[in-house]
Amino acid sequence: MSDTLRVYIGLFGVAFFWGTSWAASKIGLQEFSPLHLTLVRFMAASVIFYCMVKLFYKDYVIEKQDKRRIWLLGLLGVSIYFLLQHTGLDMTTTVNSSILIATSPIFTMFLSAKLFRQEELTYSGIFGALLAFLGVFLVFTGGKGISIGRGTLIGDLLMLLNSVVWALFSVLGKDVVDKYDPFVVMAYAYLYGTITMLPFAFAPGFVASVKTASITTWAAVIYLALFCSVYSYYMWYKGIRILGASQTAMFNYINPVIAVIIGVIFLKEAWNVYTLIGGILVFLGVYITSASKGNFLKKESKSHLKS
Repeated sequence: MSDTLRVYIGLFGVAFFWGTSWAASKIGLQEFSPLHLTLVRFMAASVIFYCMVKLFYKDYVIEKQDKRRIWLLGLLGVSIYFLLQHTGLDMTTTVNSSILIATSPIFTMFLSAKLFRQEELTYSGIFGALLAFLGVFLVFTGGKGISIGRGTLIGDLLMLLNSVVWALFSVLGKDVVDKYDPFVVMAYAYLYGTITMLPFAFAPGFVASVKTASITTWAAVIYLALFCSVYSYYMWYKGIRILGASQTAMFNYINPVIAVIIGVIFLKEAWNVYTLIGGILVFLGVYITSASKGNFLKKESKSHLKS
């Protein structure tokens, strides 16, 4: 099996885990506040990352100047990203936030191509991204559109900024993971991001909620930490290293589709023909963008095989 195909399979796994993270988060939020759940997830993931780095990469060296860049990645992809997301979610609707988060692959594509000159911008790539975005729009709105006004404006702007932050996290990490093992980069980024968030652990009620949490809640936390953080963040940067930032970002379109499928099957949530059409458009858009970059036929380079 080629490296590219393994990454595609791995990124579908990321889409699955991030798609199911909403359901796991709902379980965790029964006993934790959004901030407390985020903190325990970060801490648990950081412990796992730290142990694995010490076990498998104990002699791995990262240059001092690059550690500063990785700290920036931790601020963007962990601390700032989740703070913006949780704050924005409280100030806008679920539909609005889902649509606005889905703009991230578009920002990633343009930042990667126009600002950082990492990739070429193609018409078929743009068409595939817009098609997938339309699919997400139909999935979450049911063909009824979204409501944007003064009441949700600040929250909407925060969610839009959240998408830009994730795009920057994806694009800025490209040079670092080309130089170092993606797992080590993500481990340090997550550790640094968690350290930055530690002051929030002194928020009222955090220690009490940790002490009283049930086994079910902790199972949800471990699931989020191990699969949605450790595995998914590592595989995300693995994808960026091999496929590029814009192509990897396209898998963000699949996450909400997975979430909706899980909701329909297991939570008996409502769906209609727009949900089906939107889901089809998402997968079609991801395929078109992948095909436009030749990733299904691309030969492996020696640099990729080193990872």
